[in-house]
Amino acid sequence: MSAARLEAAPTDALDVFRKLRVEPLINCGGVRTQWGGANPAPEVLAAMAAASEQFVDLDELAEGIGQRLHELTDAPWGVVTSGTTAALALAAAACIAGNNPEYMLRLPRTAGLAHRVAMLEQQRFDYDHALSSVGAEIVTARDLQHLASLLDGSVVLICLLARRGSNPSLEEIAALARTREVPVLVDAAGLSPARPDRWLTAGANLVVYSGGKYLRAPHSTGIVLGDRRLCEAIWRNSAPHQAIGRTMKVGKEEMVGAVVALDRWLNSDTAREERSQWRQRAELICRELAGTPALTMTLIPDTPFVTAPRVRVEWDSSVIPHDSGALRAMLLESRPRILIHDFWCGRFSIVIDPINLTDAEARLVCKTLQRALSMLARTPVADDPAPTVDLSGTWLVRLTFLHGRAEHRLILEQRGRNVTGTHISRFSEGELTGSVAGEHCRLIAKHPQGSLPLYYEFLGRSSDLDLTGTVHLGAASDEHAGPVFQRQFGTAQWRAQRLTPSAS
Repeated sequence: MSAARLEAAPTDALDVFRKLRVEPLINCGGVRTQWGGANPAPEVLAAMAAASEQFVDLDELAEGIGQRLHELTDAPWGVVTSGTTAALALAAAACIAGNNPEYMLRLPRTAGLAHRVAMLEQQRFDYDHALSSVGAEIVTARDLQHLASLLDGSVVLICLLARRGSNPSLEEIAALARTREVPVLVDAAGLSPARPDRWLTAGANLVVYSGGKYLRAPHSTGIVLGDRRLCEAIWRNSAPHQAIGRTMKVGKEEMVGAVVALDRWLNSDTAREERSQWRQRAELICRELAGTPALTMTLIPDTPFVTAPRVRVEWDSSVIPHDSGALRAMLLESRPRILIHDFWCGRFSIVIDPINLTDAEARLVCKTLQRALSMLARTPVADDPAPTVDLSGTWLVRLTFLHGRAEHRLILEQRGRNVTGTHISRFSEGELTGSVAGEHCRLIAKHPQGSLPLYYEFLGRSSDLDLTGTVHLGAASDEHAGPVFQRQFGTAQWRAQRLTPSAS
């Protein structure tokens, strides 16, 4: 079904994004980088503007910031990086090379150096490739005993996720790591700091937070707290120094903005009131949608491991037969454009995150959502036409990327509308599922690839002899599988030629 365009709403005449022909979003999806995180707080913007009018020596600034982060958090030291992914990479570099210049300038070549980073098997995550980008080799442990066997002198860092109820616990891992003199890093990017820091108190040597999410620092910043010597080594491996982190530059304005944002989060009455408004706004959304036919609202509370409350909205599929994908597409075509999360959606449910909304925007979202669901309730689900081709067989696929080409194989079996099979690329293969409607096909292949499976979504037009169309490219962990990440690498063009005939 083509997503209907909802009634336009009045907008401001002057808008920096519209000058670039980009229509802004009302962000109900939270603080993901894809949508700009959270907007910097006014105090942060003021501090950055002041910092932009003067010059300092960045090493002296890093020293002053380290001391200030110590004063704010009771952590031994701290450093501001160009985001949390950069913080992971720089922490790995610091643990491999320290500030030994001979080692630093070899990275990412790590032959002859201890360079392994240990993780728990169940904690491989989307951004662990940041560790390997500086030459680290990731090794995984099944349990505490297995981890102990890995700590043979080749492991320079243990990296953990800030998760509730992990087994083994942080305390157990930290106690083991201390006996082997291996530092422990906790990735708490999506959580918020406190004083004292609970991860450092539990035994971690380093903890990483995002600046541009809940803290409302510049979105391109991360904050590392912990052991002073390791934090200083992180700084020495990053810009402005001629080391592997030279590409991960963070400016003086961003450094100052991140510190002001952390101070605000921990100490400002304004920030505390702002956080209390998140729940009030979630409750407002529940009230505004109450009484809407076929809808059920559930308030998802905040916890120490979920920073902000959210609202789940579910609908009766017998009344509104369209799924969350159709709703999401309709809201993105509305004016104003409204963005809801992708991988938080169920088939007939969505989640609204209130932290980037004003009360007025929250009410507008509810009205637009009610109007969209009413339109979908009146729109019958169109039946796909019956297949006019059988794709069963082996196909040679030629892909043309933005730069470069490749040849793949598809081995397909079609039963009625449904297609299953295997997609074989140069370095991996994945299971494929899909469907055929008339002469058009949609085939999705998922390739296991460490912590981040690859996705290929082939959209094409078929005949007995060839297939042609566009393929969407991406990668997404199972936890975060949704159309945004599954299509994050753009598109390629594809043409396939049948090598073996169908069984029919």
